[in-house]
Amino acid sequence: MKRTTARAGSRLCKHATLPVLGLGMRRVFPLALFGLVALFGHASQAAVGHLKVLTYNVAGLPDGFSTAHPSANMPAIGKRLAGYDLALLQEDFAYGASLRQSVTLQYQSPPFVRGEHWHFGDGLSQFSVLPFAPLTREPWRACHGIFDSYNDCLTPKGFSYTRQTLATGVEIDVYDVHLDAGGSEGDRRAREAQIAQLIAAIAEHSKDRALLLAGDTNIRGRQSELLQELEQKTGLVDVCRTLHCPEPQRIDRIYVRSSAQLTWQARSWSIDRRFVDALGAPLSDHLPVSAELDWSSATGT
Repeated sequence: MKRTTARAGSRLCKHATLPVLGLGMRRVFPLALFGLVALFGHASQAAVGHLKVLTYNVAGLPDGFSTAHPSANMPAIGKRLAGYDLALLQEDFAYGASLRQSVTLQYQSPPFVRGEHWHFGDGLSQFSVLPFAPLTREPWRACHGIFDSYNDCLTPKGFSYTRQTLATGVEIDVYDVHLDAGGSEGDRRAREAQIAQLIAAIAEHSKDRALLLAGDTNIRGRQSELLQELEQKTGLVDVCRTLHCPEPQRIDRIYVRSSAQLTWQARSWSIDRRFVDALGAPLSDHLPVSAELDWSSATGT
């Protein structure tokens, strides 16, 4: 864009120095000037930006259900979300209000209110410096394990999706996901069905749109073909593998998909080592995965 501006500016300056405009030139010059204004007016609609993203399974079941101590850890986790543009959490189950007391990101999905529910919700939460639409939540139609196999059917795990603002006139679709855990045959069949459900939802809700999808896939090793299917059928690109990150088998992942209107450029992938308590112990049984992304859009202001 800068080169185009410089060339156009020099042409305009060159024409402006003509000492006399004949009749023909007096007719042509306004048209040329109108063309330049239209060119620059169109170019000014382009937008570029940077997005720092976090995905983090915060192990938020009630104390005693995991190795972490979520009642004590949630305020520390919330405080450490500062500095991110977009944070997608999983297992934000029992201490959502405590977590949000220390979160400084302005836009937040509301905490789950248990009330008369026997479960703790889907555990999916979103925090951002810019607005996003209310989350649409879709539970998995298949799961495995009630009193075994990581108890995945005891809570309505699934995925959420929303329209996220990046700049004025620029939006993307954001998906936060949490698949079944466990290595049994039943767990593997459940994840196969869940990936198929996710692929169908993206096709229905986000056709031809730019995407960011992140979360806890619980997929490694023997089921890596499921991730390949997800990528091939949706056009999603794994940020970790794109950047040849040192831990490509990590189950917590960040994906992006460009569109005709918006292009992603992955800049970095890392584990955020700040999410530890005063003794240096991790605040969750997962480590937080971070990515820095550049984006450019043909529209926006």
